[in-house]
Amino acid sequence: MFYKLKKDYVLRGWKLLPTGVINRETREYKFLPKKIFSVLKLCDGQIDSESELFDDDQRKIMEELRAEGYVEANETPSLIEDGQAYKFYDNRFMRSAHWSITGKCNCKCRHCYMSAPQHKVEEFIHEQCIEIISQMEQCGIQKVILTGGEPLFRKDFWEIVDALTNADIKIEKIYSNGLLINEKFLAELEKRNLRPEFQISFDGVGCHDWLRGVEGAEKLTLRALKLLQEKNLPVTCPMALYKGNVFSLRDTAKKLSGLGVKYLKVTPIATSGEALGMSDQILSTSELYNVLIDYIPQYIAEGAPLPISLSGIFYGINASEYKIPIVKAPEGIDCDKNCVCEYIRNQIHIDFNGFVMPCPPMGYDYSGKKLFSTIFDKPLKELLNDGAYMNFINTRLKDYFKANPTCAVCEYKNRCSGGCRGLAMANNGDGDLLGVDNTACKFFKGGYYDKVITLAEKLNLKNIDA
Repeated sequence: MFYKLKKDYVLRGWKLLPTGVINRETREYKFLPKKIFSVLKLCDGQIDSESELFDDDQRKIMEELRAEGYVEANETPSLIEDGQAYKFYDNRFMRSAHWSITGKCNCKCRHCYMSAPQHKVEEFIHEQCIEIISQMEQCGIQKVILTGGEPLFRKDFWEIVDALTNADIKIEKIYSNGLLINEKFLAELEKRNLRPEFQISFDGVGCHDWLRGVEGAEKLTLRALKLLQEKNLPVTCPMALYKGNVFSLRDTAKKLSGLGVKYLKVTPIATSGEALGMSDQILSTSELYNVLIDYIPQYIAEGAPLPISLSGIFYGINASEYKIPIVKAPEGIDCDKNCVCEYIRNQIHIDFNGFVMPCPPMGYDYSGKKLFSTIFDKPLKELLNDGAYMNFINTRLKDYFKANPTCAVCEYKNRCSGGCRGLAMANNGDGDLLGVDNTACKFFKGGYYDKVITLAEKLNLKNIDA
């Protein structure tokens, strides 16, 4: 019998994680025990398993791998496909990249953190984009999220898409304002057999035009959502909440649900960039939490029209289940060895200047951005081996608690676990990687955590993380 790796999989390895098997379509991955992986590498379809080159233990493992769906057994020899054979990357594992391919935009958003309406940022020249793609390929990046500015605004957008495809980097998501999504755009996607998820910004029924600074933006965005729904492409929507659109939250959730949107993420406007000029519209943390908590009963009463995240303090899954994403760990256990952020351990952010950072909010203020290097000053392979980036993603909660002794003795220390590092840097604007996230502090110590729990019990909701 000739055992061969199924065409659905490729074998890859990275520093500290040398035994990866990756699904070519979904890019889901699993790191196998070394003994099992060594046998999987031998499943090249060329050697008869009855050969004296294999022992009984290896044959048993081959059968187990076949049962798990990784290999197939054939009566005759055959070759695996190009690209399936094992490849090792001499850097730490990073699954995906969140890449801002431009700082330019066709909207004039009043809350733009990069001040794109003022043309304060530029975009990579085409050759720089190709260089970044080459560096991602050399590091084994499996997926990419394309964002901006407005990524579709680039004249060479499709050239970038094709270069990513040629580098075998899957385009997982595209973040867009939707204004440039039309039949022609969707035809180009279909021609390439690409079906990424779309994240389309929508800031409230009757409010979208004002915040986006473009008359007719709401109509065009809703048209894009309808086109994506017709193509059965997955869509999520973020909504930037401010004083002028809080009344529209209920109608917005219903409207987006009717257009097939899979998930609505509601977050407050960040006080950076253009938003500094609209301070009269910014919700205080207390105002934000009160608005969101008041909406929860309405959301449940309407049958939970779609899954919704309310700034991390409530995630409505359906009309009977929820969770509180801001809660990271239960109290009463030792979480000192936990990372300050698990999310950033498998995804990097490359901003519109080429800075490689853990997440976009860390670049909202230059004092945070300057702590990191650009992909042009230091190659990505080096950045994924040592330096400020790797040091930060390996930072543990014990380091945070040491820097913030008040947090170390707080009754909510585990649940909060330092809050969000990106939000802390964005809101504090001081470049302190271990600064206090005051929004998380307010949620727990200000009594809002208890309010959510009490309200959920009153509404007969089950906390699936409890």
